[in-house]
Amino acid sequence: MDLKNKNLKNDHTEQDRQKKRNAWKKYGAVMMAGVLLAGTAATAGFSLDNSQVQAEENQTEETQTEISLNLAADQDEETSEEDSEAETEETTEEAAEEETETEETETPETYEAIQNAESVEGAIVTTDVSAVVEEFMPCIVSITNYSVQELETFYYGTQEFESVGSASGIIVAQNDQELLIATNSHVVDGSEELNVCFTADAEDPEDLIVPGKVKGSDTSHELAVVAVQLGDIPEEVRSQLKIATLGSSDELKVGEAAIAVGNALGYGQSVTCGIISALNREVSLDDFSSEVILTDAAINYGNSGGALLNSKGEVIGINVAKEVGDDAENMGYSIPIDTAIPILEEMINRETRDKVEDGHGYMGVTVVDVSEEGKELYDMPAGAFVYEVTEGSAAEEAGIQKGDVITAFEGVSVAGSDALVELLEYYEAGETVTVEVQTANNGAYEAREVEVTLQEGSSDIYEEDTSSDETEDSGEEIVPDGEFDEIPYFGYGNDNGLF
Repeated sequence: MDLKNKNLKNDHTEQDRQKKRNAWKKYGAVMMAGVLLAGTAATAGFSLDNSQVQAEENQTEETQTEISLNLAADQDEETSEEDSEAETEETTEEAAEEETETEETETPETYEAIQNAESVEGAIVTTDVSAVVEEFMPCIVSITNYSVQELETFYYGTQEFESVGSASGIIVAQNDQELLIATNSHVVDGSEELNVCFTADAEDPEDLIVPGKVKGSDTSHELAVVAVQLGDIPEEVRSQLKIATLGSSDELKVGEAAIAVGNALGYGQSVTCGIISALNREVSLDDFSSEVILTDAAINYGNSGGALLNSKGEVIGINVAKEVGDDAENMGYSIPIDTAIPILEEMINRETRDKVEDGHGYMGVTVVDVSEEGKELYDMPAGAFVYEVTEGSAAEEAGIQKGDVITAFEGVSVAGSDALVELLEYYEAGETVTVEVQTANNGAYEAREVEVTLQEGSSDIYEEDTSSDETEDSGEEIVPDGEFDEIPYFGYGNDNGLF
């Protein structure tokens, strides 16, 4: 959906009033994973200034230990614990209060003098960030996503096309078997095949490219984790890699240095410099709505999932989008790292799954998207709206009802029907999953968790046409508690069906 820039306009009147108003830019913020249709070329790009993440050899253990991210705050804590501080007691004496007689005559109120701004010397430094970049480059990767896109054509209706997208990722952790890479959820969306290209030196450039799998994806926060098997990475490359240090976005100040690193335009890793232009800037993109960091460091297509660094080389943000259009210049958006850390920590400790090839499990529900109008006018939660529940299905047995909104699946937030469909592709029939649903109750939605044992299904049975032409007249039947009287508050797409 469109995003508009906030532009400042001054209206000079006779009273010299100054009005400020914000208006979103007409063209909108665009996610930065460059996508090219079949017939065009997009490469993950081999970086000439390559270096990368150190991963230890696989060690098999009976019990799996939880892994954590490399936080700069933890490093500072360890240093401070080593330095013992002596506790000193200070005694303070209370001064005697002198009583003064108040004069009968009133004196005019006086105010404290406002401080003068001082000249700042040595605050601006040169933009030589080569030392920071050299240390961080082994942490950044290029990600290539091979997927199938559906496009509407004038003569032939909906057609499927193979597409290739190039973007970026950050090495954030490893376990005994895998190297774990943080990126954006739209970078891995709909992937049929993922390739990861490391930034390192290798005699054979092909050794830099290895297959990856989606370990976790959260579309509502625009975050994902890609897992690469350590055994797939040649020792020559693996010995050069590094795990990124994550800083703190909560401590940022407007005006401090910002460095963006990523696979811009799919040509390989590049670096741009700027400053933190604004903090807590509200941005809405499709299913993603959040407060982000605004920077003037140039961010281009392919920078999605790449890093925004501070002057210490610590990751302070994950680049996600830029503002485009004739009215925008150098407005890039990054997800604050303090927002991303708890979501990434949950995903890196998740089980890595493969897509089920011979038919995944089904819940037995027909779902559609909740539109923006439904969210705003009726306070509906974002998620997959249950349009219909099949009689005797797994969903019915679990207590899911027509009109519920599915908001989470196995702890992963569900932003819409497509997100639910993609999650189900990794689970077999017979598996029991935890699903969070929200049910309307007296005008408000209440959340609850249900256990669903997935059932078998076939595409002949589960692909239903829920076009608006056939359902417009029956809108009242799908509305929970009779609160809605029109179907247009729900979106329909070709992927919607029984799942």
